[in-house]
Amino acid sequence: MSVLADIGPKILVLSAGGASGAGPTLARIVSRSLANADADVTHIALADYPMPLLASGPGGNASVLPDNARKIARHLAMHDGVLLISGEVNASLPAAVKNMIDWVSLVPGAPWNGPPVVLATLTGKTGGQTAVGDHLRTVLEAAGVRDIPGTFVFRTAELEAAGEGEGMVSIRIRAVTDMLLRAIPRQLPV
Repeated sequence: MSVLADIGPKILVLSAGGASGAGPTLARIVSRSLANADADVTHIALADYPMPLLASGPGGNASVLPDNARKIARHLAMHDGVLLISGEVNASLPAAVKNMIDWVSLVPGAPWNGPPVVLATLTGKTGGQTAVGDHLRTVLEAAGVRDIPGTFVFRTAELEAAGEGEGMVSIRIRAVTDMLLRAIPRQLPV
């Protein structure tokens, strides 16, 4: 945990996709907002941490933990809060996101049972707006996340049209920032 005398809470922004570059755009806007609130922000992209498809059962590969699963687990351990940005495929989370969550849950030490995780979902469809967030929450809770203070939905077209966080999108960006910062338990200096 960060101490109040530090630069601020350490926030991990994990961008796990989104159609047409909306994921990196949202990650950049939220990271800037968090930095303006004196948070120490680390942004990583799931695309930079490829992992094989987890195959359990007889003949599966679950006993060979990928290094990238360990790296993401270390990131989780080093941060006070996490913003997980996920795209949407057929009203659910993308397979790569589910695969990453599953692999990281196999790392010793229960890495998901750590910092609060705020969810931001990106969808291009109106029907998938809440379904992906609900499914992501269910999967993360099964993986060991105990604190999911909120889920925010962003439509891809709306985010692209808003540019760098103007209008209704900026209101939600501020809400994401505020929720992340409020969800982190503060430690007083000794």
